[in-house]
Amino acid sequence: MPALVVPAVLLFALQFPQLALQSTNPLVASLVSLGASLLMLAALPFFQAGMVGMADDALDGDSSLGAFVDYGRSNYVQMLVAYLLVLAVNLVLGVVVAVVVFGTVLFGLVPVGPVVLALVAVVGLVAALAYVAFAFVVQFYGQAVVLEGRSGVDALTRSYGVVRSNLAATAGYTLVAFVVGGGIGLLFGGLSLLTTPEAAAAYGLPVLSTGGVVAVAAVLTLVGAVVSTFFVVYSVAFYRQVTTEASPMSTAAR
Repeated sequence: MPALVVPAVLLFALQFPQLALQSTNPLVASLVSLGASLLMLAALPFFQAGMVGMADDALDGDSSLGAFVDYGRSNYVQMLVAYLLVLAVNLVLGVVVAVVVFGTVLFGLVPVGPVVLALVAVVGLVAALAYVAFAFVVQFYGQAVVLEGRSGVDALTRSYGVVRSNLAATAGYTLVAFVVGGGIGLLFGGLSLLTTPEAAAAYGLPVLSTGGVVAVAAVLTLVGAVVSTFFVVYSVAFYRQVTTEASPMSTAAR
């Protein structure tokens, strides 16, 4: 099981230089952040596939970093296809929500009728709900690709089918993930403020030295890695349970 944390540490370590540079050279930190984001975009499907595969192995006994590489390499293309499709849909819905928010602010500065404001509010609400609903029903595409060998497109429909057949259980699983993840996210965000002197001063927090910033960044990396590993194992265990209960023969596909 400890080996499962190593890839997550490496992934979060990509943000380490950015956090460390924020206190000394914000411009360079921004450039490093851009490069890390591009690298993350390309590497995330590999990382997802490797982590899901390792989690599946760990639930049956143990896994290894070699397995991480094997799962990542063999499932990369289909994970990338599914990831890009999800990213595209989320981008479209996100743009709609952003436009509606901007329009609401703009209409607030310009006198308009209540019908227009109501229409803008409805469009924004529908787009926001669609964004949440889409994320909810496709959240298991990685498990479908790695554990069942499905294509990127088929994995999205498979995730939808699993969620639809286990709606109450998935809602409970998602609620737990949201509450725990949200709490950790708040802690993560609070500690992140310490790595930016301007933000720390604005919130009345202590301005750390470079060594202090490095220490906080290291803590953030470790915490983020452990939490993300827990959620991967949790998601794989949940997916295995609901798909096995639905069809005892489903494990044969893995």
